[in-house]
Amino acid sequence: MSVMLPDRRPEGRESRLRLWVAVLLMAVLSVTSVIICKQFLSFNGGSAVIWFADAVAIAFLYRHRLRDWPLFVGTFFCVNVTTGLTMGFEGSVASIYTLAGLAEVLPAALMLRRFFPAGGYFDSLERWATFILISAVLPPLASASIGSAIASLRTGMEYSAIFPAWYLADAAGILVLLPLALNFSLASLRGLLDRALLGRLLVVAAVAIVAVFLILEVALLHFVFVALPLIWVATRLPLFQTLAVIFSVVLLLTMTYVGIDTHANPHITPAAGQQTGSLLVLAIFGSAIPAYVMAVYTNIERIRNARIVEVESSFRAAVEKSRIGMLLVGLDGTILRANRSFCEFLGYDEQELVGRNVVDITHTDDRAYTRAFCEELFGAEREAPQMEKRYVRKDGEVVWGYLSCCLARGVEGEPLYAVSQVEDIDWRKRSESSLREAKERLQVTLSSIADAVISTDINQCVNFMNPIAEQMTGVTLQQAENQPISAIFRVTQGREGELLGNPVAECLQLGEAVRGTEGAVLQSRDGRTYDIKHSASPLKTERGDLLGAVMVFQDVSESRKLIRQLSYKASHDDLTGLPNRDAFKRELLDAIENARDSDTSHALAYIDLDRFKVINDSAGHLAGDALLKKVSKYLRALLRNSDSVARLGGDEFGLLFRNCSKEQAKLRCEQLIRQIVTLRFPWNERVYDVGASIGITEINRRNDRLGDLLSQADVACYSAKHASRGTVMIYEMEQSAAAEQHREIIMASAVREALDEGQLRLCAQPIACGGDISAINHYEILVRMVDAGGKLILPAAFIPAAERYGLMLQVDRWVVDEVLVRRAAQVDAARINFALNLSADALGDSEFQAHVIRVLEQTPIPLSRISFEITETAMVNQMENASHFVATLRRMGCKVALDDFGNGLSSFNYLKAFSIDFIKIDGSFVRQVESNFVDLIIVESIHQVAHRLGAKTIAEYVEDAATAARLRTIGVDLIQGHHVGRPLLLEQLLTGAKKSEVLELAAVID
Repeated sequence: MSVMLPDRRPEGRESRLRLWVAVLLMAVLSVTSVIICKQFLSFNGGSAVIWFADAVAIAFLYRHRLRDWPLFVGTFFCVNVTTGLTMGFEGSVASIYTLAGLAEVLPAALMLRRFFPAGGYFDSLERWATFILISAVLPPLASASIGSAIASLRTGMEYSAIFPAWYLADAAGILVLLPLALNFSLASLRGLLDRALLGRLLVVAAVAIVAVFLILEVALLHFVFVALPLIWVATRLPLFQTLAVIFSVVLLLTMTYVGIDTHANPHITPAAGQQTGSLLVLAIFGSAIPAYVMAVYTNIERIRNARIVEVESSFRAAVEKSRIGMLLVGLDGTILRANRSFCEFLGYDEQELVGRNVVDITHTDDRAYTRAFCEELFGAEREAPQMEKRYVRKDGEVVWGYLSCCLARGVEGEPLYAVSQVEDIDWRKRSESSLREAKERLQVTLSSIADAVISTDINQCVNFMNPIAEQMTGVTLQQAENQPISAIFRVTQGREGELLGNPVAECLQLGEAVRGTEGAVLQSRDGRTYDIKHSASPLKTERGDLLGAVMVFQDVSESRKLIRQLSYKASHDDLTGLPNRDAFKRELLDAIENARDSDTSHALAYIDLDRFKVINDSAGHLAGDALLKKVSKYLRALLRNSDSVARLGGDEFGLLFRNCSKEQAKLRCEQLIRQIVTLRFPWNERVYDVGASIGITEINRRNDRLGDLLSQADVACYSAKHASRGTVMIYEMEQSAAAEQHREIIMASAVREALDEGQLRLCAQPIACGGDISAINHYEILVRMVDAGGKLILPAAFIPAAERYGLMLQVDRWVVDEVLVRRAAQVDAARINFALNLSADALGDSEFQAHVIRVLEQTPIPLSRISFEITETAMVNQMENASHFVATLRRMGCKVALDDFGNGLSSFNYLKAFSIDFIKIDGSFVRQVESNFVDLIIVESIHQVAHRLGAKTIAEYVEDAATAARLRTIGVDLIQGHHVGRPLLLEQLLTGAKKSEVLELAAVID
């Protein structure tokens, strides 16, 4: 069937070309149809009995866009007027007749586009009837009315005589040609190019035409019988070919019989006084109507059958390719057909299943149920019953299937067979079984674990509780089910605190796990309380949709109690119950923070009990412990509520006086000491006196470092204890014995750090001959320390601290090892004589002395170039050890010098106990030897005694030429000081540094 061209085609050259081709084709067909109608279908010079030109115009207008109609209408008008003029009509008459034709063409084309925009005129008899009405019945009324009126006025004939013939000609032309024109398409034309189809068309057409003429010419039958061969044609040929044959037969019959006066067939010969044109055309056309109806009906049936075949084919393909098993089952339960999915489901071929009863492939336990199911289905008790059942595969494996059935019925509603669908649900049934097992395991697990578990839905309503949760909440699952969790799970901050929020609500809101607040306490419905640790986690689907939440909580009452106990023990002293050092530090940090923020001051005090060691050693540790307990209670009773006291260790206590200056703290501490002194401690029929020493430091914005504060209070306490027992000493930042001692402690720490990190350096100061300072006799090796800024620190700053805190032995050992071991090769290569200083600790330590002797035995430096300087004080304090060690050194070949001679009260008295090589006159006598007569006499005396003992003299601190000249006059052998040379780094001496470098370095060292 033809399809109308779309209204919206792409504009362009090709589209315009097609349009003009169509216009030209319409013009040619219009001219041709007018000529055929006027020349072959009109008789005796009258009008044509059938008019085809209007049908041609309707077909072209219908198949083209409305905006193209003016071109087609103009062409139609011009062609028809021109053709009329060539046939002898006047121009006005030809124009009026053409306009009358347009009065028929335009309404017909418009109504066709309105009712059949997509074709389909022959899809049903109703649509065909509508097509006839709007194209061949109603539009010709307009043309016939206008044309008949004009013809009547022009010829003088009766209007009633003209109108029927005109109307019949137009209607017949449209009915015969328009369906053929509208069904014409390239596909139908290509179909005629096929030889077999074309041959079949020609044979059928020839047979039909021969049959028609035999009926009319031989059998002399009425035109009614002409319908028979045409109906036969409609049953044999497609619609377009049938319409073509009907058009050809009608055209041949009209051209053959219209206009003749006599014929052997009485049904063709007109009656006396009648014209054959209109009546004969009506008879011919009437004979074609049944064929038209048959053609339309046959076309409808063909379309319907094609659709049925298409649907059935699609259904069969869908059934065969369906992933769900499908089978047809007879009324006796026999399998008629099975698709591929069902065969794969059970592992059979279709041939093996066809003919078997459905019960045979059913599991034994489900066969009775299956028979009842079939009886219910075929008995029409249920329209579409369903069931889950087990099947037995070919290999014997049992699988689950979901069976749903419906009956296929005949025309009268009788059941024919059952259409069954079997869905493979084996995986689902196995999953359900696994889920049941998993659920059972989960239930047993949740019932066995020590944690309480509550699950809720998305509305926070409880749907599960394990036994522990029931026990702790005091609510059973039956009571809690579908209840809001907030109604059964009440948690407070501590036992008497405020009610806490439920973590389930927050969990569902955020969609993530939420931990409960620390310190939460569960308030059970039966009145009991539990310290708990709880959390809530969301339950989600695979797509992330929320299903609910699970809350887990544990009874941590015992562990929390233990933690509180451990926390108390960690922050308190076991013996006294007072806070310990760590807790006291936290108190101090709070006080420091307060001092920084509010510019207030607090006081920190250290208490050290006097005579505690005596009590502890004489009366025993139990007595000491009892005394500490008693003092602790006493201190707590004497302090304010805002103050803090702690035991720091042993017999030391810490006090923190808040909002208290150091002066106020001193007054309070002095009162505390008086109270402690009055405390008499009886033990085993003896009474012991108790006292205390206290050191105080102030906490303020300028003094706010915890480590410094603890150190200051400790130093102050130490100073108080050593100054006089039972006293209070305040640590002053600028000046105080405690501050001085604190600085020594800090310096001692710096010395330790320098020893550990290699921050000590060696310098060498030259010692020259008294008569010629350019003649260097030897060098004194001096030690310096490097501070954090890289500057050198002189010995006077750190040696006293090292001596006080027992570090000199380590310093001496480092110097000996550095010169005689690590730098021995360089010193030996430099070929210099040098002297090393030894402290009093070195002279009193036998192990150090043994180490020095081992080093001297192994060093590559000649021992005759090595000297050791020993202070007079060290020699006197370690007389016995020193004399033996000095003798050993001199015996090995080393020289020994007595340093700082004359500083002691009995210096000359000790010279007789030692054999030494040099006596170094103390610098306090040398500095003013030029101006002070007493110093001059002392220097001369020391020099004379030294020479009498065979020792040379060395004068220290020679700072100018006048002093050097005076010493030269006295006869001092060697001099040392800035006048001779400043100290320089040993590295510079050993590597032969330039003089400018030496002078620059000496300036730094000074």
